Amino acid sequence: MPGYFWVLKKLIYIFFILTLQLAAFGGNSDKEKASGKVVAGKITDASGEAIAGTKICIKETGETFFADLEGNFKISLKSDQVYSISIQTIGYQPKELKSSDLSLFSELSLTEL
Repeated sequence: MPGYFWVLKKLIYIFFILTLQLAAFGGNSDKEKASGKVVAGKITDASGEAIAGTKICIKETGETFFADLEGNFKISLKSDQVYSISIQTIGYQPKELKSSDLSLFSELSLTEL
């Protein structure tokens, strides 16, 4: 029975990720042109494996971005401001970061629950 639960959990996760891909980078191109700096990065787990579909929220702007199937993401920010970002996905502990150093947002690692 535990094997069945694991397979079901993975199938639900894959379905969730595939539905998010429709909105993953939708609309980001206009935002990139209007703002100062584009931060590209990757979200991984503790072993370095990519985490797909991770939700990234920027609290100051209210914008939400999603990582693609390889865990890659792009967010556009003005470099002269302190930002708080929230990162969350199914099966991992949420993470919050606050900084004006945008390079801190490029390589992010989450811990499993």
